[in-house]
Amino acid sequence: MVQPLNGHDKPRLPETHYLDNRIFTEEGIFQEEREKIFAKVWQFACHESEVEKSGDFRCVRIASKSVLLVRGPDGVVRGFHNICRHRSAEVVREDSGNAHVFTCFYHHWTYGLKGELRGVAKPAGYDAVKLDKKELGLVPVRCESIAGLIFVCLDDQTESLRDFLGEIVTGFLEPLGTVPMEVFHFHKAVLKTNWKLWQDNNSERYHSMLHVANRKTLPWVLGNTSPMKLRIEAKGHSGYWADGGEAVVDYAKGGYSTGAEGTLPSMRPDEMRVINLFPDVMINIRSNVVRLDRMVPLGPDRTLVEWRGLGVKGDDDKMRAIRIRQHNLFWGPTGRNLPEDILAVESQTRAMAADEVRYSIIAREEDINPTDDANIRSYYQEWRRRMGKSPATFA
Repeated sequence: MVQPLNGHDKPRLPETHYLDNRIFTEEGIFQEEREKIFAKVWQFACHESEVEKSGDFRCVRIASKSVLLVRGPDGVVRGFHNICRHRSAEVVREDSGNAHVFTCFYHHWTYGLKGELRGVAKPAGYDAVKLDKKELGLVPVRCESIAGLIFVCLDDQTESLRDFLGEIVTGFLEPLGTVPMEVFHFHKAVLKTNWKLWQDNNSERYHSMLHVANRKTLPWVLGNTSPMKLRIEAKGHSGYWADGGEAVVDYAKGGYSTGAEGTLPSMRPDEMRVINLFPDVMINIRSNVVRLDRMVPLGPDRTLVEWRGLGVKGDDDKMRAIRIRQHNLFWGPTGRNLPEDILAVESQTRAMAADEVRYSIIAREEDINPTDDANIRSYYQEWRRRMGKSPATFA
């Protein structure tokens, strides 16, 4: 007779099919992730429309470091460590804006939009040591973009952005990259959860049963098969969408307005597709509107999440209102689905911290249908490769 497992017994499953919950709660693991993952991989920073004009800038946090992104007078977006070369104060203290130059508030050293040191306060004081301004520009950070999405990478040895992303880009290149897009919605919040739990929630479709709206409008949620299939790519990236199948959202069944108007390139009316980029980005496309999730891990149990809504640049007022309505229906701060997702991952975090149940199960096998856990298993194998330890056994 098989004895029931207690809360700290390992599941009787392959090691690839469960997780030790301590990877979500331990401070040491979190610090290792900053060093071995976030400081090494390409990280989504912002959309190109947020730094559209010369002098437009954004400051972002990558692996606890402040990075300045700015569009130069030549139209190129560059990244720099946001640290003055004089006494290491932050040069820019705003999240975003427009500037002709950047002047450090502390001792008034001034930098140009290409990062060059333009001016030093009371320069005669440095004559004796022959200070050379040409040697002391802002320290550059690698910056590349694809389909309007700007990424930065702190590691000079990491492959190019395109090589890092691989074939998963086929899911979003046409919808995001063939017409001019812009951010029309932005909000953020600090969630009381581990960053990986939000990424898991964005990646797995088994939790769609949490949402009343999804149970009504997505026919494959409760069904056994789906025209949508998981796309499992190298380096932990994944997604799900249909090739030629009728994977549409039946908005009418939920009493919601359609998303068919203003369909984006390569999308069918009312179609949806989701792309998840390792380690922490979601691109969610619903026919005529795009949601982008960007995370800033703050601690094992705190994550800043930024949500962006993307639409076509140049929309008339009527079309823009349609996109805003479609975005906010599910994804805005008071949308139908987003608050439910937050409740779920914060509940997980509280329960995992109690350490009464040590393991989580990722064992669904459903022929690569969206509620299969194959993409989650692939994600944690990439986590294992980069961290040098098993997410199931710590070995």
